Amino acid sequence: MAKIRIKDIAEMAGVSVGTVDRVIHGRKNISKSALEKVQKVLDEINYVPNHYASALASNKTYHFAAIMPMHEVDSYWARVEKGIEEGLHRYSDFNIQYEIFRYDPFDSNSFVEQARLLLESKPFAVIIGPIFNFNIMKGLVTELEEMQVPYALIDSNWPEFKPVTFYGQDSLRSGEFAARIITMASAGAKKIALFKLMGEGRVASRQQLNREEGFRKYMKEHSPQTEIVDLILSVYDKEGMKHALKTFFTKNSDITCGLSFNSSINTIANFLKKEMPKHQHITLLGYDAIDANVTCVHDGSVDFLIAQHPQKQGLNCLRSMVNATVLHMKQKVEHYVAIELLTKENIDFYKD
Repeated sequence: MAKIRIKDIAEMAGVSVGTVDRVIHGRKNISKSALEKVQKVLDEINYVPNHYASALASNKTYHFAAIMPMHEVDSYWARVEKGIEEGLHRYSDFNIQYEIFRYDPFDSNSFVEQARLLLESKPFAVIIGPIFNFNIMKGLVTELEEMQVPYALIDSNWPEFKPVTFYGQDSLRSGEFAARIITMASAGAKKIALFKLMGEGRVASRQQLNREEGFRKYMKEHSPQTEIVDLILSVYDKEGMKHALKTFFTKNSDITCGLSFNSSINTIANFLKKEMPKHQHITLLGYDAIDANVTCVHDGSVDFLIAQHPQKQGLNCLRSMVNATVLHMKQKVEHYVAIELLTKENIDFYKD
């Protein structure tokens, strides 16, 4: 059977080639009558558009941009970025230019400045690693929507916005899951330590705040007698952090378990190993299988990690954005990744 061309479909539907092209690629400015005629023909011939070939034939250049938090070499965000880069390699057939703008997650002004530079670059599509502040996030999103630039969210989902796609955990359920695990492991402990790494008086992301909300909700419902003891640690004061931890564990010698809602649990474990080696074992739960945390799981100083495949999040987020914007393929909006529990026994089999 001969291949059916767009020209053939136009003749069969009694419309122009341009109208058929707009229908196939989901574009606007099509009358209801023309849309119905073209769709009827497409249904009759069981037409499947070759989006990949069409995008290659267009020979366009696509400027993708991302705005992400500054990070350490071994970190959750480093792996997200690695996943995005892997996705760019997979779609190297297309003329995709990629630029990343990094901001200090504890400095709202830093995000505003980097967002300004991103907008000035006139991106074709954007991936956002969101900042905590809603109004500042809204400012960037509003500008993108006014420019008709599609965007994706990664790590933190914001129901107030309308991204093309989102990849990350359900943070409330993740917090509830952490509470279930730590209460099971603590064997009726009267106190649980909650370690919060903060800068300028706040945590770095909405995701962490939501995890804490889910955690406290579970504890209130299932273990209301347990006292949650907060320890706030400053990301900018390393020596002050050591002093705060020593004072905390000396004062709260009866605490036998604790957790953190970001990648920093190795900070607590390493402090105890180096500064207070004779202290009783503290059951610790943290997030993300970064190298520093994995080392602590192997040596037994961290008992549990909750993992979320950051590299796959980055890869799949980039893939969805290319599919949506370059290949004009409709995408599922919300992608909640698995909440996985890692221990010394299974961590060697975890692959991002």
